[in-house]
Amino acid sequence: MKTLYIDPVFGISGDMMIGALIHAGYPFEVFLNTVKKMPLPIPEIIPERLSQGVIEGIHLNIERSDIHLTIDEMYKVIQEMDIQESVKSHARSMLHIIVEAESKIHHISHEELHLHELSNIDTLIDLIGVAHGIHFFGIEEVFSGPVPCGSGTIRTSHGIIPNPPPVTLEILKDFNMVFFQVNLELTTPTGAAIIRHYARPLNQTPVLRIESIGYGVGTYKSERPDVLRVFIGDTPHERQKDHIWTIETDIDDMDMEYLGAVADRVRDAGAVDCLFFPVYMKKGRLGVRFSVLVGDDSLEKVKDAVFKETSTFGIRIRRDFREVLKREIKKIDTSFGAVHVKYGYNHQDKCIKTHMEFEDIKGLADKMGIPYKELYDAVKKEIK
Repeated sequence: MKTLYIDPVFGISGDMMIGALIHAGYPFEVFLNTVKKMPLPIPEIIPERLSQGVIEGIHLNIERSDIHLTIDEMYKVIQEMDIQESVKSHARSMLHIIVEAESKIHHISHEELHLHELSNIDTLIDLIGVAHGIHFFGIEEVFSGPVPCGSGTIRTSHGIIPNPPPVTLEILKDFNMVFFQVNLELTTPTGAAIIRHYARPLNQTPVLRIESIGYGVGTYKSERPDVLRVFIGDTPHERQKDHIWTIETDIDDMDMEYLGAVADRVRDAGAVDCLFFPVYMKKGRLGVRFSVLVGDDSLEKVKDAVFKETSTFGIRIRRDFREVLKREIKKIDTSFGAVHVKYGYNHQDKCIKTHMEFEDIKGLADKMGIPYKELYDAVKKEIK
């Protein structure tokens, strides 16, 4: 599996990310021809080899431009470009992350929002360039190290604001961050959106056979080198490994029929699974342990749902490690009708188990008026 690991040594911005991808093998001419497909005059862009200490990489010099766009105009420019649909989709998604964060911190709707500095054409160049560069390498999975941010205050079009800016913090919620005692904007909102959109929020990488390394170089002068480093390589096809949150609470004052309905609402909030276990509580009372599995993206919504829908006043939360088989779902046509089958593969890409979708079996059995098990056994035999 083609994998990208982002190592933000001293922060990340859109132009540094493009510089790192170019240094790793993304041809500058391909990048330039891609952004020139925007229906706008493109400022001059020059890749410059720059050194930070013993490290040499690519610094992207983008000529200053007075072109500013509304949010709708930015989406329209992306949509009208004659490039791969997947590249446009990734660019739109990163822009949406920025818009959502800005809208939330300013407490206004998307229609009322103006992006100020981020409305410059540079933002579109960054988003499209990064999306196309990652597409160029055929990246399937992205990881990132902890994201550095500065401290103190910085000056923006809004005046002097805390560093890192609120929009950057909003985008990077749930990601590992590290703060340096420098009054510099080490990670920009665009850089944060790249991390949020592409990377897993983990401070580790899988086994990686490195094929190329790239350095995007900035111009800040400090004790640390102002560089962004990327590794591109292959990971073996193995069982998917990731982290998941477990939320638990013990309940002895709710009827089980209500807890079943609660589980449905918690799943709707984004839970991967909900489980019930009998437990003995204070004074020998029989209770229920409600255990919920949830990923990073839905953690807050699921926590809110558990508090809202149950009688509990407290929950336990822990970070667990899980390992799952590589999966593939196929639609199989049988003599009884179409059935979706899930296939599970081990690290050698060998199928070691299958599972038929129960709702398909149920629907066909109900239509034919025969027992579920009878149809299940017949379909399973036919598929084998």
